[in-house]
Amino acid sequence: MISVLKALLLSIALGCAGAGTIAAPDGPAVAVGNAVFEVEVADTSQSRSKGLSGRDSLPDMSGMIFVFESGRASNFWMKGMRFPIDFVWIGEGCTVVDTHSNVQPPAPSTDDGQLPLYRSDSPAVYTLELNAGKVTEVGIEVGDPVTFSGFSGEGIFC
Repeated sequence: MISVLKALLLSIALGCAGAGTIAAPDGPAVAVGNAVFEVEVADTSQSRSKGLSGRDSLPDMSGMIFVFESGRASNFWMKGMRFPIDFVWIGEGCTVVDTHSNVQPPAPSTDDGQLPLYRSDSPAVYTLELNAGKVTEVGIEVGDPVTFSGFSGEGIFC
């Protein structure tokens, strides 16, 4: 009976970990509601400028968190992007203040001046970029709590 119970608990834990609700990454992570994402931290001008451009994809349950010296998230464009993403904007209270889902990459020949800009409708401090569809898949909503782990620095406080 104990072996059956252990097997059941293990299968539940593994199922939840696969959904991003229990597994804790070894490195930098951002928890949004019940979902945990392993993240790359873009906290320099150079890393923010490059962002996710030039890549073909992101691993599941991962993303990039943008930290700004000004303490305010800026506009984003999809220059050099090859895959669609979701944007999650995080406010001073460490809650989700806005999202944009399934933002498509531009055609490679799109002139920089023709690229649309994306921004939060509410004041935001950080921007989290995820694979397109993750906001819906894990149920991220405005007001969800956000916490950071595995990284720190000036202006990082969630």
